[in-house]
Amino acid sequence: MGKKKCLFLILLMIFFLPYAALAGRVVPITEKPRPDYDALGIRAGAFTIKPKITLATEYNDNIYAQTDGRTSDWIFTLAPSVNIASDWSRHSIRFDVGAKSGIYSSESDENYIDGHALFNGSLDVTRDSYITGGFGFKRLHEDRGDPDAGAFWAQWDEPAVYYQNTGNLLFFQGLGRFDLTTGGGITNLDYRSVDLLDGTSQDQDGRDRNIYNVNARIAYNMHPDVAPFITTRYEWRKYDESDVERDSEGYRIGIGTGINLGGLMAADIYGGVMEQDYDHRDDISTFWYGMSVLWNPTNLTSIQATAETSVKETTVADASGIDAFDANLEVDHELLRNLLVGANAEYTYNDYKGEDISDKYYVIGPSVTYLWNRNLEAKIGYRYRTKHSNLSFREYTENRFTLSLTGSF
Repeated sequence: MGKKKCLFLILLMIFFLPYAALAGRVVPITEKPRPDYDALGIRAGAFTIKPKITLATEYNDNIYAQTDGRTSDWIFTLAPSVNIASDWSRHSIRFDVGAKSGIYSSESDENYIDGHALFNGSLDVTRDSYITGGFGFKRLHEDRGDPDAGAFWAQWDEPAVYYQNTGNLLFFQGLGRFDLTTGGGITNLDYRSVDLLDGTSQDQDGRDRNIYNVNARIAYNMHPDVAPFITTRYEWRKYDESDVERDSEGYRIGIGTGINLGGLMAADIYGGVMEQDYDHRDDISTFWYGMSVLWNPTNLTSIQATAETSVKETTVADASGIDAFDANLEVDHELLRNLLVGANAEYTYNDYKGEDISDKYYVIGPSVTYLWNRNLEAKIGYRYRTKHSNLSFREYTENRFTLSLTGSF
């Protein structure tokens, strides 16, 4: 289906979806309250502290995302975390701190340690207005075959490590039938040098950048369960090294609607245009459209779907950016009060502007979660991922099997 057809269908849905419905909040089956199995946490005055730790083992039959000569390995992970949230009647704050270490059975050079520390909060200004904001720090690594890494990852002797620092602020104001939301944010990405297979190292400073954005959305509450809106966003992408010549500015603007059908379905559907203007490279101008849908067809089943076009960054030498489309579908069903089954499917299409490269990623896999009690759960899952490309040497397929145990307090 072409982009023009997709946009046309989205606009039809925006203007012709029925909106006679009852009020109600929609939550997925995986998040609904289970008094017999939900961790109680630790009470500390006006705060609730929820520690958690996950132990997992994974088998990956292609850890280097290779087209040929696949290498398999077992990976053991340990992921402790602590969530601290306020229980105030007005205002709120939340802290989330955690880490994840991965240890490979044979290929020890692939071992990694990730971590994060996040804070967010909200301030109720009046009955019809509030301010939310947050900041955070993450230490992350790139998986082999990550699109942003370009062709570099095939030369690496270890995972690429980078740091992501974020901050955001949002203001909401109710104005009768209208709701105004406006805000902004910043993301800083700092990549560290990587050891190569030939014994040297590769400087990654050329990928360091800051991303700034401002955004606004105004919605009209034409019905308790239908709120058409206009949304816009402007973004600056600035690289630390001027000789990289990848700086750009871009915008997106569109119309859409929020929908809530009787507590059974909640959706945002939108469409418009977007453009990313590069200082020294080809610009990207295209349709912007997407959706986010949560539907509970029964009290035991949830279906969640998301889709959106975007412009992504790349390290491919002569490409300015990636004209991308991402879609995700997740189905969860409660077989028993303490037994959940699910399946996930993902699709990504990346078209590199300025280079004759187009990649498609397909991911699919089921999972089963068993809740032993409020403090212990087990999960088993399988994930199949394949990459198709117009350049055969970029293609690969991998299978991942995972078993995990999570303790919550």
